[in-house]
Amino acid sequence: MAIQHSWQQAWEQTLTGANSFYRDNPPANQFTTSVMFNGELASAVAELIRGFDDGTELIITDVGAGAGQLSLALADQLAERPWIRFAAVDLSPSPAVLPPSMRWLVGDARALPLQPARRVVIAHEFLDDIPCERFEVDEWGEAHLIIVTDGAAIMGPTLADDIACARLEVNAAELRNWLDKWWPARRPFMRGEVGSTRDATWQHLTGWITSGLGIAIDYGHLRAEREVGTWDGGTLTGFRGGRAVTPILDGSCNITAHVAMDAVAAARPNCEYTLNRQTEVLHGGHVTKPGGLGDFLWLTQEFSDT
Repeated sequence: MAIQHSWQQAWEQTLTGANSFYRDNPPANQFTTSVMFNGELASAVAELIRGFDDGTELIITDVGAGAGQLSLALADQLAERPWIRFAAVDLSPSPAVLPPSMRWLVGDARALPLQPARRVVIAHEFLDDIPCERFEVDEWGEAHLIIVTDGAAIMGPTLADDIACARLEVNAAELRNWLDKWWPARRPFMRGEVGSTRDATWQHLTGWITSGLGIAIDYGHLRAEREVGTWDGGTLTGFRGGRAVTPILDGSCNITAHVAMDAVAAARPNCEYTLNRQTEVLHGGHVTKPGGLGDFLWLTQEFSDT
């Protein structure tokens, strides 16, 4: 009998399961990030932190810290502010040398119950790694779950079939609600990703903040773009050895999908935020190239305990 999983379940195994890609593959060897190219990114984030800082204790928390490039750069640029401490979270072990102001937490950020505090939480190229469900629309305009059968991705049950989806441990009503609000288009043969797990992750991460900032920087898209079909082919991508590859769920590559950043922001209602393209924040070079890192969206969200 064929073994079936939802796409999210199979993707999760490549992230934290027995065949996790990250166990033997440092992220820096697999794909290029803005942090690796340009100190301007760290400078821009440091400027946001300075704008919030009032001279009282503050914890800068970098989730999905990778090899620590961003955390270490920020610790250097903010060294004149000894009341600022740093926490880096990643599945990978820490670099050999850390500054005294920094601690390294090994683990899945989605499961860490950090104490709420004055924090700036930074998720740089983190949310796009969070596994999510995928959907495909049939020729009649009906959205179906994409499932994995014996390692192959196929069109599964319609999202209108709560019972069939429940057999796969998928809450179809939750997926429908998200799609109706954030990706309502149903054009034949379109594919896409359901971002509810990213929204929940952002809720969790920013739950560590009593007052502070949440900064998410990632490949992203907005509802207006989704409505007109800009992303109708879906955004799922694999990376291995610094190159884009076919995303295969066997732990041989890093798998990502763009983030619905407006939905992420709405996961924390009543908190003011701004959304900017990276080209509006940084200037020149590879990090602002259209079709690449220049397509990043910057979400900056403010939180207050008052």
